[in-house]
Amino acid sequence: MLPVVLNLRGRQVVVFGGGRVAERRVAKLLQAGARVRVVSMSFTGALRRLASGAEGLTLVRARVVPEEVEEHVGDALLVFAATSDGRLNDAIVEECRRLGKLVNRADGVADFVMPASFNVGDVVVAVATGGRSPEVAKMIKRRLMKAVAQEDILLVELQERLRGELRRLVPSPEARRRVLRKVARDQEVLQMLRSGDSEGAFRMAMRLAEAEHAHG
Repeated sequence: MLPVVLNLRGRQVVVFGGGRVAERRVAKLLQAGARVRVVSMSFTGALRRLASGAEGLTLVRARVVPEEVEEHVGDALLVFAATSDGRLNDAIVEECRRLGKLVNRADGVADFVMPASFNVGDVVVAVATGGRSPEVAKMIKRRLMKAVAQEDILLVELQERLRGELRRLVPSPEARRRVLRKVARDQEVLQMLRSGDSEGAFRMAMRLAEAEHAHG
């Protein structure tokens, strides 16, 4: 398995199945900005409510049969086989692979898995067990949610702001990386972030950058 973070904004995704598992998948896909088409003979109340108020979600009432998978998939980047019929999911996976589509299945492992994940600001933390134990992944996720502090989010924002200044001040890419590493580990910077002093932390980070520039 290769861990990646996909930019799905505006991309088409197809979900086969309209039950609770599909409901959870659709909610995450919409949160990521994907356009989602759900194909099923029936849909949960939550999916119907989402479809009535969410842009980018289309519910297609149709019986899922292997011969019509290609028609439903179309230009989709990703496909989710989330029906309650294991044999049908097998057929969906087989057909999607024939079409060159990446497919996830709710009752096993196909081309990719959906990790247990959470967002804190712009930070995305995901845990996967290769599909072997989703419950353990969720348990680890809950532990990590307690461990990620607000200072970590502020540090991300600080580093993003600092990169713009470093491109102007420090010509060497390697020297810029050294500065970013120093800032991420500097206890004074971290203490300022813990106390909510983002501007003080930025000034300290710039002093470290100027010292690196002078040394270089």
